[in-house]
Amino acid sequence: MGLRGFLYPKNGDSLKMKQKKLKKSSVFLSTLLLSGAVFSASLDKEALASECQFLGTSLSQLAKANLKEYCTTDIGYSGSMLEQSASLIRGERIELARDNLDLVNRTLARVASNYNDCPYFSSMTRPFAQKINHLIHELDSLNQRSSN
Repeated sequence: MGLRGFLYPKNGDSLKMKQKKLKKSSVFLSTLLLSGAVFSASLDKEALASECQFLGTSLSQLAKANLKEYCTTDIGYSGSMLEQSASLIRGERIELARDNLDLVNRTLARVASNYNDCPYFSSMTRPFAQKINHLIHELDSLNQRSSN
């Protein structure tokens, strides 16, 4: 039939009928695109929550395995905060999760830069801090997309 046959009345179809079809089609496509965006956002949130959970568990295990080292409390606390951030992301509490990630980022940056007090964990925390910076960026992007 082609686009010309769809837009212009033919064989007894009225112009209003064609306009209704076009309107319904555009509403259907808009709904389909919007549902895809929402589905994508929920997948992104789950991926971020899973990454927070993984990093938090890793830090908690690192702290438990090295209880006699200085700064173990900071590492364990950071792990717990990351695990809590995962729950907050899943619960759609993005701002609180973002605040937690900022706190963890500052804590790990302090441990990484404080070699004299935290010699064991100082170099270990840098990769975690980089991943958390990436998580913060992704969470900000996701939050910005969902607010638009």
